[in-house]
Amino acid sequence: MKLSRFVLIIIVICCSIHFGNAQTQKILRVNFLNPAISYELPTGKNTSLDASLGFGYNYSYPDLTSASTEGVQYLFAMFGDIQSRYYYNLSKREKNGKTTDQNNGNFIAARLLYTGPDISQISSFDRFNNNSFAIGPTWGLQRTYGKRFNLLFSAGPIYYFDLKGNGNIFPLNLELNLGVNLN
Repeated sequence: MKLSRFVLIIIVICCSIHFGNAQTQKILRVNFLNPAISYELPTGKNTSLDASLGFGYNYSYPDLTSASTEGVQYLFAMFGDIQSRYYYNLSKREKNGKTTDQNNGNFIAARLLYTGPDISQISSFDRFNNNSFAIGPTWGLQRTYGKRFNLLFSAGPIYYFDLKGNGNIFPLNLELNLGVNLN
């Protein structure tokens, strides 16, 4: 019951964003560390909705996998990642003469991550269910170097779960993306 309330709150926050007078910009990018296509759509003066679809690596969530005695556990699978971002320092960056082009700034976000079926031949553990989700708040920064090279880092706690009812809290989920802006 608590999970459904939490998901409902995140959906209400994402849907209540003001659409119009966008200062943030539309960005289409290709990410390389976790290969994906990402599209960031302005939803307000300091807000955007970022959606990514790709194929990449992930790590083991303890309550969603069978026990393994191997060292580093990894998983290669399709994923979808949606973030509703609020850039809180765009005005300050402009005031200090720093660029805000291509959404250069720091943000807080509500994040929903879906991980689909893995390729078992190149994954080091088995999951109880082939579909898993993670949801939670995140803090991050995004910078563009030159005209096109993009760096994104974010961190925050998540609640992860699968469709069989397994789940728990992971205290620090990290994201690092290097990519190229296509527009």
